[in-house]
Formats: sequence, C-alpha cells, structure tokens
Amino acid sequence: MAVLAMFQDADVLPPEGTPEANRIIKSVIQFQSVFQKSGDSYVRAFLSRALAQQRGSEANEAASRFHSAGWTSEVLEALREQWVATAIDQRVRLAPGFHQFNISLEDFDSLMDLVAKARIALEQRGQNMHQVFAQRRKEMPGGTH
Repeated sequence: MAVLAMFQDADVLPPEGTPEANRIIKSVIQFQSVFQKSGDSYVRAFLSRALAQQRGSEANEAASRFHSAGWTSEVLEALREQWVATAIDQRVRLAPGFHQFNISLEDFDSLMDLVAKARIALEQRGQNMHQVFAQRRKEMPGGTH
C-alpha cells in the first residue's frame, strides 16, 4: 500500500512485525474503510469539511477519487489539517463511527501524527510527500495516481 511505502520512505514506520507497526498497518486499512464506507454522519461530515477546506471547488472530485481508488496523500493531508483544527469535544463525536470499524480516536490521532511526521521528514530531505506518494502508488499492482 502506497501509504505504508511513503511512511517507510520517510523513515517513520516502526520495524516490520512489531506491535506498533502492526497497529499502524491496521489503522491505515481500517481508516480507509471508515472514510469510504461509514454511514456515520459525523464521519462523513468530517471528511467533507476536510476536503472542502483543502480542495475548495474540487472537493467532490477528490472525494470521488478517494472512494473509488483509496487513499491519496491529499486526503491524508486534508484529514490531518481538519483533525488539528477540530476541538476535542467535536473529535469525540467521531468515536462511534470509528468504533464500528474497531478503531479509536487514539488510533486516528496516532495515524495523523504519522502523516505529519512523514511530511516533515520528507521535506527535510527536499522531497514532497505528494510526489513520493504518487511514485509509490504507481509502483503498486494496478498502480495509478
């Protein structure tokens, strides 16, 4: 999965096979499912706000691409920015939607921190998170951007 490959490229992924690495893998997979499939109104609104803030008039196109092809670095970045901008009492409203997929607010917070760490680590090396993600996605089976 391109997300994990990008994290590995940024050197923010724990060693393979460790409990922490397994938790991150589960989070990447489960949160993609949450944001693609959840009927929870707070989860859906959170994704919509995140994409609208980042993509403006192109938010619907970004959402469609995510729903059909999975994670993009833009969606991850938009979710991170929305998470940081969301007050704790509002974050709690996401918990029931997350729990339906056996994950927690703490899991999401950890994943969003990892997105931020990856972006910073790549930038420090003169790389762009979106370009790294796009390249890794192309290398995946059936790879596209």
